[in-house]
Amino acid sequence: MAFKQRIQERQALVQHLQEQDWDVFGTLKFVNGRTIGRKTANKLLRSYWNKVDRVIYGKAAERQNMRIPRWCFAHEGGDRENFHVHFVLQSTLQDTKHMCCLLNAVWAQHHAQTAPLAKNWIMPVQDRAAVVSYVTHEYWRMGSDTISDNLCWDTGHANHTTDDNYSRQQAYRIQRAASPLWLRQAQQALDDQKARYEACGDLQMMERG
Repeated sequence: MAFKQRIQERQALVQHLQEQDWDVFGTLKFVNGRTIGRKTANKLLRSYWNKVDRVIYGKAAERQNMRIPRWCFAHEGGDRENFHVHFVLQSTLQDTKHMCCLLNAVWAQHHAQTAPLAKNWIMPVQDRAAVVSYVTHEYWRMGSDTISDNLCWDTGHANHTTDDNYSRQQAYRIQRAASPLWLRQAQQALDDQKARYEACGDLQMMERG
C-alpha cells in the first residue's frame, strides 16, 4: 500500500513540475558526497542559493524576497551514500547557457567541499519529460524527503521588469561572483557535458560520468 501511495504521490509531483516554467537542469555535487553529511550539505546549499539570488536580484533578494523559481531534489545514489542535489529552474538571464555557466562557477567556488566545474552538470533542458522522470526517480525510496523544501522556491520573478541601470548593476554583481576566467572554464565544462549527453542521451549515465 505504501509503495502504491508513493507511486501516486510521484505522479502528482511529476504533473506539478511539468506545469511549471523551467529551462535549466542541474546537478550539484560535492568533493565527496559520501562524507559530506546531510546537515553540512544542506547548509552549503542554502548559502549557495542565497548567494545566487543576491547575484541576480541584488538587495531585492532580501528586501522584496525575490528568488529564482527553482525545484530541488536530494538524491543518494544507488547505494544510498552518495549525496547530491538535482534541480530545475527558470533562467533569469536571456542567455540560458550563460545562466548555466554562472550557476556552475558560483557553486565550484563556493566552498572547499563543493565539487569542481567538471564534476557538476548544469545544462539547458532538452527533454522536459526525461528530466522530470529523472529528478523524481528516487521518490519511490525516499518519499517526500527527496524534495528539498528548504531550497525550493515555487514562485518567483524570473521575468520581472528591468531597466538599463538594473542590467548594469546585475552585470557587475555577476562579474564579482564569477570572473570571466571562471565563466570561460564553466563554458568549456558545459560544452564537454553537452557533447557527452548528445553522444549517450542518458541522464543516468551522465551522472555516473
